[in-house]
Amino acid sequence: MSKYETRRPDRPLPIRKSRAFPVHAGKGFLVTGGTGGIGRSIAELLIAQEARVVIADLKQESVDETVEALGGAAGGCFGVVMDVASEAAVAAGVAKSIELLGRVDGLVNSAAIVLHADPMSISRSDWQRQFEINLFGAYDVSRLVAAHMIEHSIPGAIVSIASESGKKGHVESLAYSASKAGMISMTRMLSEALAAYDINVNCVCPGGVATPMLKEVSEAYSEFTAEPAPEIFDKMVAAQLVRHIQPVEVARLTSFLLGDDAMLVRGQAVNADAGETPY
Repeated sequence: MSKYETRRPDRPLPIRKSRAFPVHAGKGFLVTGGTGGIGRSIAELLIAQEARVVIADLKQESVDETVEALGGAAGGCFGVVMDVASEAAVAAGVAKSIELLGRVDGLVNSAAIVLHADPMSISRSDWQRQFEINLFGAYDVSRLVAAHMIEHSIPGAIVSIASESGKKGHVESLAYSASKAGMISMTRMLSEALAAYDINVNCVCPGGVATPMLKEVSEAYSEFTAEPAPEIFDKMVAAQLVRHIQPVEVARLTSFLLGDDAMLVRGQAVNADAGETPY
């Protein structure tokens, strides 16, 4: 047997450093869930790449804090309060985002919620809540942003943050997994529907990213297994990296898919799980 067949990293692989270039200069982006781990990292990177960004999220305090931390209006960062589960709130939030940016060149759907339960005991309300935020809200924001882009002949991109659970599924988060599978399918259909308007649509499927949501997942699994949550969290690493995926690594892939160089990547659910998902 070759030594390369059995060798494994004996320490975590480093997070690669990268330089920020003005690849999105002059563009305006809306990022939902923009105060969370992945959403915030995406917004921060896009701003570093000289885009102007509207951060949309549920709580005013979190939105204000994030906008200030990322440089405020002077640094090209703005905020709106938006509950993506509400059609009215989405309509108002998208309209305000267009007003703040002048034009929207792209969208990142990063708002999400996960509620864990026994797979045979998920309440109707838990199903509804997760689909309203993870899928219905993403669709409503996408269609309104796309309508603006079509009306003003703006070429651009929509990228949704799905999940490897939308491909593999997790039994303790059945409804969440189903909502992310729906997002993957929606991405494929929107890509075809919007291609004629030069709007590219893809989604990203992260694995175990070191975010507060992943810690919530470990706590929920702890209730099922009785294993301490910190120990579960420590095990939720990418095997090939021997560490958790970092939000900035997902942000880099998302930024690429928002750009002009991703024209041939269309309607795809791009894995960002460091080799954990085989398709």
